[in-house]
Amino acid sequence: MLELTAEQWAALCASDERNFVATIRDDIIRDSPRLADDSTLLDRLVSAYQEARRIGFQQDKALVEFLYVEADAPGFCRKPAIAAWLAKPGRPIEERFEDVFAVARRKLLEPAKEAN
Repeated sequence: MLELTAEQWAALCASDERNFVATIRDDIIRDSPRLADDSTLLDRLVSAYQEARRIGFQQDKALVEFLYVEADAPGFCRKPAIAAWLAKPGRPIEERFEDVFAVARRKLLEPAKEAN
């Protein structure tokens, strides 16, 4: 059986995470080609992934959505209103994250309704 030191295990995990994020970055660029020239994108996404894990994200689907938002709105989760919402106790962070975007969608649609 292969035994790894703590440092080797940490390096393996970090490499695995970076590969996961790099795959998502490629999907983001496929969906938003304008981001292809952003030389900071991968590093920003890796940092956002680490932040998402730190604050409690577990589900891959929510992590992917989080990274997509980070690609378009760098540092969005550090905005006071977003950070406060995500930090609210009582519900899983993935549900709070979905709530943030439900509110945002509603606010984006309000001007369209008012124009009609």
